[in-house]
Amino acid sequence: MQFDSLSPISSAQSPASGPAVIDVTAETFQKDVVERSLTTPVVLDFWAPWCQPCKTLSPTLEKVARESGGRVVLAKVDIDTNPELADAFGVQSVPTVALLVGGKIVDGFVGAQPEAKVREMLAKHAGFEQKDSLKEALALEKEGDLHGTVTALRAVVRESPSRSEARAHLARVLLLSGAIEDGKKVYETLSPEARELEPARAARALIDLAASRVDVVPLEAAVKAQPEDIAARLALGRAYLADNQAEKGLAELLTAARLDIKFDGGAPRKALIEAFGMLGEANPLVTQYRRELSILLCS
Repeated sequence: MQFDSLSPISSAQSPASGPAVIDVTAETFQKDVVERSLTTPVVLDFWAPWCQPCKTLSPTLEKVARESGGRVVLAKVDIDTNPELADAFGVQSVPTVALLVGGKIVDGFVGAQPEAKVREMLAKHAGFEQKDSLKEALALEKEGDLHGTVTALRAVVRESPSRSEARAHLARVLLLSGAIEDGKKVYETLSPEARELEPARAARALIDLAASRVDVVPLEAAVKAQPEDIAARLALGRAYLADNQAEKGLAELLTAARLDIKFDGGAPRKALIEAFGMLGEANPLVTQYRRELSILLCS
């Protein structure tokens, strides 16, 4: 038996049911791997207790298998206790991974790989939907969880350092969360081309806004003294945004728009649109206030 082929068996044989992650020996290999692969893709993981890269890859493989809901089974082979299987597959180093579909090896790799690469392999051969980790991270932002979004975006950047869009979003969300210096540092790592991306432009605007931060107390007093002063409300709204008080800032800008949306050449509308761009479309406040602005424009 070689790494690039396996003798297929009759598809009339039914695979054994079992958990998402199983340990395989030479005695159970035919039933638990070859037969099972006729109906369920099997990821075969050759590993060893002394192998450091295996300790990195194994949790990733186990996570993907368990999250698959039965669409994939992970079969683990300890080469120290099953050297005959390692020899049969021509395994020269660990970790070595093979994907079996229909009783045959269709793909595989050697060495630890990131989760995205594992999912890419499964998507290619096993009809496995690739998970977009960036999309999932931004979904947390829509739920209002900025801390969780930052953590998830950092993981995406670690896994895919060249993914500029993820890095730009990380800079933007750091700035939104009030971590101004960290956000600046991440922004500075972006290439000139990446700085043209929408989240990068939003990050740049947030950096500029933070630099214009002023004391909001006198502005609050001015608005309280003259509630109809649109210019004062615009100034207060921008000050709140610079002070990382997004909801208060948007509320003031919307109030200014309701007082007179055409004021100073449409300044309230422009200020709201600029704020939406800085906060990002994933921000639930943007969805809420964009709807309010649309209603106002149509009224």
